[in-house]
Amino acid sequence: MTSSLGKRPRAEEHTPSRPSPYSSARPAPFHSASVNPSPPPSPLARPLPPPPPRFDAAPSSSSISRDAPPRASFPRTPSVTDRQAWPAHRQSRKPKRASFAPPAEKETPCKRNSESVREHAHNVEGARADPSKTRRSEMDLLLYDELYGKVAFGVGDMWRSFPVTESARAMLQYAIERRLYDPGAGWTAWPANPTEPKVLGFLLELLSALRAASVWPSAVDTFEYVPAGSVVLDDGDCERKTDVVVVGPHHDGQRDLSWLDVRIVGELKSNPAKSNLDDTILQVANYAREVFGCQPNRRWVPAFTLCGSDLRVWRFDRAGACGSSLINIHDEPGQFLATITSYATMSAADVGFDPSILFQTETGEVVFDPTVHCSLAAPPADDDADMPDVVPAPDSQGDEENPECQPAANDRLPTPLDSYPYVYVPAAIPEFPAATEGLTLPHGSLSSFPCTAWTALSLHPEPISRRIAIATRGSVCWKARPREEGPGSPWLYVVKDQWRSFERDPEGCFLGLAEEGTEGVARYIWHSDLCVPLSAGRLHLDEIANLRPASAVSTCFNAAAAAQYPAPTKTSTNLFHAGHTCDNRVHTRLLSGPVGRPLLQFGTYTNLLLCLKQAIEGHRYMYTKHGVLHRDVSKNNILLHPATPGGFLIDFDLAIFNDRTRTSGAAHRTGTFDFMALDVLLPRPGLVHTPLHDLESFFYVLLWIGIYYTKSGQRRDPPPRHTIFKPPAPGEAEPWQAARNNKTTHTLPANFKIFVLPTLEPGARECLSGTLNAWRRVMFSFLYADEEEEGSGGGVTEEVIAQRYREVIAILEKGIAELAADLYIFVTFTGDNESKSRGLISTRDDHQSLIKECSKDMHRSTVVSWMRRYRLVT
Repeated sequence: MTSSLGKRPRAEEHTPSRPSPYSSARPAPFHSASVNPSPPPSPLARPLPPPPPRFDAAPSSSSISRDAPPRASFPRTPSVTDRQAWPAHRQSRKPKRASFAPPAEKETPCKRNSESVREHAHNVEGARADPSKTRRSEMDLLLYDELYGKVAFGVGDMWRSFPVTESARAMLQYAIERRLYDPGAGWTAWPANPTEPKVLGFLLELLSALRAASVWPSAVDTFEYVPAGSVVLDDGDCERKTDVVVVGPHHDGQRDLSWLDVRIVGELKSNPAKSNLDDTILQVANYAREVFGCQPNRRWVPAFTLCGSDLRVWRFDRAGACGSSLINIHDEPGQFLATITSYATMSAADVGFDPSILFQTETGEVVFDPTVHCSLAAPPADDDADMPDVVPAPDSQGDEENPECQPAANDRLPTPLDSYPYVYVPAAIPEFPAATEGLTLPHGSLSSFPCTAWTALSLHPEPISRRIAIATRGSVCWKARPREEGPGSPWLYVVKDQWRSFERDPEGCFLGLAEEGTEGVARYIWHSDLCVPLSAGRLHLDEIANLRPASAVSTCFNAAAAAQYPAPTKTSTNLFHAGHTCDNRVHTRLLSGPVGRPLLQFGTYTNLLLCLKQAIEGHRYMYTKHGVLHRDVSKNNILLHPATPGGFLIDFDLAIFNDRTRTSGAAHRTGTFDFMALDVLLPRPGLVHTPLHDLESFFYVLLWIGIYYTKSGQRRDPPPRHTIFKPPAPGEAEPWQAARNNKTTHTLPANFKIFVLPTLEPGARECLSGTLNAWRRVMFSFLYADEEEEGSGGGVTEEVIAQRYREVIAILEKGIAELAADLYIFVTFTGDNESKSRGLISTRDDHQSLIKECSKDMHRSTVVSWMRRYRLVT
C-alpha cells in the first residue's frame, strides 16, 4: 500500500543557503522536501477535523511567545514550503571542493554515554533488547561522564513550579490544628533518628492524613506515592530500586512495580550532607535513565531528594540535570506541602510527557500518558498479527506450527483496545505560484505557509527503537499508520522523535534531498521542529532553553567540557563544582518509510551482501548528488527492505554537507567503538571525516555480523573470546585509543588472516572470507603500502573517493554472484489475500515448493517472474 501523505513527486530543485542559528532574528531553519507543480490526489488529502487549537495552524507573529525563537510550528510543512520559497540558492548545497581539505576547526571531542552498555532494540526479536544489568559501579562512571559539566544546581527559580497556593496554605493550617506541625519545632512526627524507613513512614502517613481531609486539592487526579525500596523494579535496563515513586493508577499492588508505572522518583537519605554528593546525583540519575528508557515520550523526568530534612527537586532532561536550591522542610512547611502535593497531582504535560502525542478518551482528546492509558489486556485479535512484522525463520512459514515466529503479545497496550496514541501530520500541501520563487521567509513567523489539511497517524506504543540515556538525542522510532484505517491495517510509516543539537541540520533536511524512489536510503515524507503551547494560544519552540528556568540556562551554549576531570568517589562533589554549560537541544519529528526490518534478520549471506551493497549505493548517491555525508554507519542504521531483497540506510542524525564550514554545535560525539573508523576513533591532526571512513564502517558491520551472529540471526553462544572488536575495560582511561590500536593491529594482512578470519562463524567463514579479505585489502592499503595512498596529511581527492566506491561495490557484487543460490526473496501477494501478505523464503533448489505454497494467494506467473529476476530460476 502506498500513500502520498505530505509528499509530492520531485522536480528539479535548488537549495537555499543556511541561515546562521545565532542571528538576532533566529529565522526558521531550512527544511528540504519535494516539489511538484501538480500533485496527484492523495487518500489522506481530504479535509479532516483540525487538530487541537494549539496545533491547528501557523500562528500569527503576534501570537508567538517573545521568549521563544521563531523557528517552526507543529504540525507544519516546512520542508516543502521552504524549498519552494528559496529555489534560487539551491546550488549552495552542492560540493564546492574537489577534495577534502584539512579542517579549520577542531573535531567534536569523543565521549561515552550510558547508552553504550546495551544492544540496540531494533536488532533484537521484538522491540526490547535484553537488559544490560549493568552494575552501579560501571553505570555510575558512564553517567558521571555523561553529566559532567551538565548539572545546574542551586536554581531557586525551580520552586516556581511548586507555588504555595491557597490549597497548600489550607493544608498547613490543617496540619497545625491537628498538631501535625508545630510552628516552633517543625513536623511533630519527624523521627528523632531519621533513617530512610522512618522518614518514608513519616511522608506516607502525612500524605494519607492530608488526603483524608477536605483540604486536599479537588477536581484533580491524584496519584499514589508507593514505597519501592524493597524490590527491583521490572522492565528496566539495570536492576535498580529506589526509595519511593509516584505511580499511575494501573499499579494496584497486585503485581510487581515497573518503571512503566513511574511518574516521579524520590530518594531518601538520613544524612543531610549527602544532598550535595556526586553519589546522590548519580543514584537519582540511574532512576531517571530507566524512566526515559521505558517512557521514551518523556521530555523530562522529575525527581526529588530528601536528605535528612533538606529537600531538593530535580528535573532531568536531554541536556543533563537541573536541581533546585535546598529548603528545610521544618523551616518552609508550606513549600514542602506544595511540592509533595504537586507531585501527586501533576498532569501528563507537567510530569514531562510530550503534549504533541495525543490520546482519545471518553472525555475528549488528552496528552498520552502511558502510566494512565495502559492496561494489562492483550492486544486485539484482529490487530495482533500485524504488529511486529516478524520474519519467519528459514525452516518455517511463520504459522501456528512455529510459535517462536509468532508476534509476542504486548501486555501493556493502551485502552480501549482499539485505540492508540496518535500525532497530527500534514495531509495536503497547498499550491504556490511561481511568483513565490526567491521569497524571503516572513520575519518572526513560525511557519512560512499554512497547511491546508491535517491527518492523524496512530503510533504503535511499543517503539521500534529507543535510546536509553539522559544527556543525548534520545532518538525513538514508532511504527505509524493512518488512524482512520483502524485496527488490522498495515503499519506504513515510521515516526521518529529526537532532541538534536541546536546547530545541527535536521535529519529530514538531508533525507528530503533524495528523489522519490531512490534505492538505498529511507523514503522521506515530512519533518519539523516541534512547538508546544503557552498561555493565550501562543507557541514556543520545544527546546532545552525554553524548558528550564532562565537562571539554569548558561549563556555559553555547547561549550566543550574539560578533556580531563577528577574521578568520582563516594564523598566527591565534582558534579556540583564543575560548572555548567547547557547543550541546547531542539525537539524534532521526522516521518519516513517504509518500516524496515532489522539487519540481523538477513536470513542468508547473499541477502546481507545485497543489503550492504544497496545501502552503500544510497550512501554514494547522497554524497555525489547532494554533498551529504552520513558519518554514523553501524548495524543499527542499515535496514532490510520489508518487501524486496536489499536494504537501505537510515539515521542521518549526524550527517553534514561536505561544504560545511562550522561545527555541529554538539559538545561531544558518541558512537559504537565496533563500527567507528580508525581515524574517527582517534582523529589525526588535519584530518576530516570523508566517505572513506563511512566505507570502513560498512566493512566493520559485515565483519561484526559474521563474527557474532549465525545466518539465522542468532547470537553465537558462546561468542569468540578474543576478536578485533575487543570492548574497552570498565574504567578504561583511553578507550578510544585502545579500540583504535586493536583494530590497527588486526587489519594488517597477516594478522587479519591468522587472528580475524578464524573468529568468523563457520558459515560466515565459508561464505564471506573472500569478500572480507578483498574489502580489507582495498580499505587498509595505506597501513602497509610503501607510500600512503590517502593518509593523514594531504587530504582525499574526489577521484580516490569515486574509485573506492566502485571497488567496494564491485567486491560486493562478486560476493553476491558467488552466493546467488542462497538468496531469500520476500514476495508481496497480489491475489485476493493481499491483506494477509507474508514474506516467503526460497532458494534455487526449492523454488517449486515456493510456487506451490504461493499458488493459494497469488498468480504463478508472478512468482516465477520474481524468481527469474533474482536468479532463482533460469
